Amino acid sequence: MLLPFHIYAVGTEASGTATVAPTKNPQVEDLKERLATKVAQLRQSERRAIYGTVKTVTISTLTIGTINKDIKIELTDDIKVFQMLKGKRTALTIEDVSKNDVVSIFGDWDTAVEVLKAKVIFIHNGNNDTKRVTGTITEVKKADYTITLTSHDGNTVTVDFETATKTTIWTKEKGLEKGGFSKLVPGDTILVVGTAVPKKEDRISALRILNIGNRTGISPTPTEEKNEATSASAKPILTPIKSPTPTSK
Repeated sequence: MLLPFHIYAVGTEASGTATVAPTKNPQVEDLKERLATKVAQLRQSERRAIYGTVKTVTISTLTIGTINKDIKIELTDDIKVFQMLKGKRTALTIEDVSKNDVVSIFGDWDTAVEVLKAKVIFIHNGNNDTKRVTGTITEVKKADYTITLTSHDGNTVTVDFETATKTTIWTKEKGLEKGGFSKLVPGDTILVVGTAVPKKEDRISALRILNIGNRTGISPTPTEEKNEATSASAKPILTPIKSPTPTSK
């Protein structure tokens, strides 16, 4: 006995609507490409500050002679130039930077081509009594307002933070901002301009401090304040005083 059954054809019926591949939005694709380029640029750049003397000047570049080697500086469109004139920080232009000027430059270091893309240039005066040092903060003492830093040549320098000391913080996002002693933390890289403390070679009384933040990525060490709190919480150990033994007459 034969049982009735149905046979179904699979995939033989043509669809009434054609499948259309999604079209790419040119604006979206352009945005993706620009973001990818920006990410690649950020990966090969880092914040850096250098100090040295201007050796050559062109329309788009500077060459700075540092203690180690000559460094090429790329001048960006949004570059800012400052100099202390008559005790006040004065905004200048790149045309005011000349050969033999002593400068400090902040910017983005391109590791691929070893060029510093300058964001901020500080022109220093030629006062022989003025001392400058760049380094990384290793300790901040709030008790006496001093900062210990290790300079790039490996020396340890003590910086006295005075009432008249002016501090500035520079970041990629916001540029230059007013700082303060409380914003100086271990791990930060700073440039200090000040005067030498008499009879102490490795000590500076700070006039100005420029802070470019933590470039090492290393977490700051515990602060002095935390250590003091820990010490204060510890209970002192008291040794009982023995009564004198009476002597026999």
